[in-house]
Amino acid sequence: MPADLRPTLVLDFDGTLCLGDDPIHLFADELASLVDDEGAASVRTELAAFLSGERHIEGAEDGYHALYYLGRPFALDDDAVAAAYYRSRERMAAGEGSVHAPEGIVELLDDVRDLGVRVVLVTNAPVTGATSWLETVGVAQRLDAVVPDAGKPGRMADHLRTLLAESGTTESPQQLLSVGDVWVNDIEPATAIGARGFYIDRYGSGRGPSSESAPTIGELYPAIRAWAIDPAAPPQRA
Repeated sequence: MPADLRPTLVLDFDGTLCLGDDPIHLFADELASLVDDEGAASVRTELAAFLSGERHIEGAEDGYHALYYLGRPFALDDDAVAAAYYRSRERMAAGEGSVHAPEGIVELLDDVRDLGVRVVLVTNAPVTGATSWLETVGVAQRLDAVVPDAGKPGRMADHLRTLLAESGTTESPQQLLSVGDVWVNDIEPATAIGARGFYIDRYGSGRGPSSESAPTIGELYPAIRAWAIDPAAPPQRA
């Protein structure tokens, strides 16, 4: 590839690099403190059914979306919800809950970086707790940049355009690949500007279009490696 072109792999955090439902349950705990006991119990039951795949919630692509829709009847104040979310992240940072990185992610990142790809984490999560955990699992050392509190989906396209400009690939948006588990946050903004978007469709929502889609990030590794070798190659699906 020309020396001034450096492909960029953009990764989400929760549900992409950080797997496990404990962070969602901790957020549910904090939200439960804002509603009555009966309402809290109902939300917990519905959330558990969604996470296990037994319950479909229209419009929900992950547990956070599910909590948003399940909490609508309580008309919670946006600031109170945001505060509850940050409290849940602080609890994770303090050691509560259990999460894990995808098997093989370190090897994948080493492979794409060896091919000259820049790796950037863009997440709605705060930096609290994330950095130390990423270091523990060996991922932080393989990230070229981290964009926390990203404001997805509203600000995602702007973040992606900035990354394209930084890498000298504004005129070749296919040199950027965004991978994530929420289509509206991670995939739609990328494909809308001509970049690639690989969708981790854990719950089989079928949202699209995407350049590639699979239930787990591990199943997308071959496609990610293929893109890193030749970012200009047409996607295999639309």
